[in-house]
Amino acid sequence: MRKLAVFAVSIFLILTGIFIDRYIISVQDAAADENYFIIAQTTRKTSKPGDWVAKIDNKTITLNEFEREFNVHVYSLPIDEKQKDLYQNDTINKKKFLINLINEYLIYQKALRKGYDKRKDVQDLIKAVERRAIIQVYLNEKIEPKLQDIPDEQIESIYNQNKKLFAGVDIDVARQQIKMQLLQRQYNDYLNELVDELKGEAKVIRNDEVDL
Repeated sequence: MRKLAVFAVSIFLILTGIFIDRYIISVQDAAADENYFIIAQTTRKTSKPGDWVAKIDNKTITLNEFEREFNVHVYSLPIDEKQKDLYQNDTINKKKFLINLINEYLIYQKALRKGYDKRKDVQDLIKAVERRAIIQVYLNEKIEPKLQDIPDEQIESIYNQNKKLFAGVDIDVARQQIKMQLLQRQYNDYLNELVDELKGEAKVIRNDEVDL
């Protein structure tokens, strides 16, 4: 899954519906008051799977739960595998994510107390997100292994031909943008092939008499 970054863009462009970003709460925009929770000072050298990393009222976030949440976050980041490894091994990123996770639980618990989990629109949203999560993992495993690396020469050629479009943009950022666009094209081509194949296998009937 070395090209997961392509999926993040392509799934948004190809599939319609609601997109939920797992990492919705930023540290800067939703910082929780530290008086509301206790953060455990744990490290990999002394931590055990049953250890907890934070407590919020009657909710305990265990080390296992935190690592699962953090792994999902890293998995969804639009960066390559090498960058993910660096990100995942950075203690600062984990500490920031823990603050965000605590912030999320503060809001989540408040919403539960208000009965939001019982609302029909929320239940419909959960079903849609579940479907798209399954699609995401399936497409990652089905398409990403087919993606080919973009030669540096091709990236450089496109950059040189379109320097005006990248005026004021850092050259490394510009090259990364070009690479992502080319990978996205590859991804979209494979995705369209897959959809055409599935349409050929399935019987799809649309009722045009119904006004949507």
